[in-house]
Amino acid sequence: MSPDTMTLSPYQQIAAELRHRIFTGSLAVGAKLPSEHTLAGEHRVARTTVQSALRVLRTEGLISSRKGAGNFVTSLAVIDAHRCPARVELDHQQVGWLSRLPRPAHGLDRVLHCELEHPHPGSHAGLGQHAAGIGWWVQWTLCASEINAIANCAAVRTAEQQDDNHCLLFRDHPGRHLFGSDYKA
Repeated sequence: MSPDTMTLSPYQQIAAELRHRIFTGSLAVGAKLPSEHTLAGEHRVARTTVQSALRVLRTEGLISSRKGAGNFVTSLAVIDAHRCPARVELDHQQVGWLSRLPRPAHGLDRVLHCELEHPHPGSHAGLGQHAAGIGWWVQWTLCASEINAIANCAAVRTAEQQDDNHCLLFRDHPGRHLFGSDYKA
């Protein structure tokens, strides 16, 4: 157990462990997860605790359930295989705060995807809201998330001049730049 997971409740620890196994590929897309009974025995918890952990992973889109068949790893819906697959669900206070920002430039999603490359150092980061020329990035770890106003990255790709030649990430982000045309439909 890592130091990040020691402060988590039992269901969060189980979700973190399964999430790690999915992200590292030890549970591949399409793989069946161990049964609730097996997971409860391995972690010495009640089945309801395991069910709570699985509910978190379903909300994140990492697993799906088939009645009578079990739980399976879904395609992670990662647009770019080089991007981090981590996700976070914002709490009601965070969503409320972000929705009150002036002149939002895009709709606000309750579940954010990490915009950084995979793997990357430090916490995960996703754009929670862009308003009045400032990106309000949500940065998170296994234990907590916080919203920070961070200026956009100044990198510009010099090849053909298009709107998507500016890096979409925040200033001083780790790893490679992400340009609009890097997203694949």
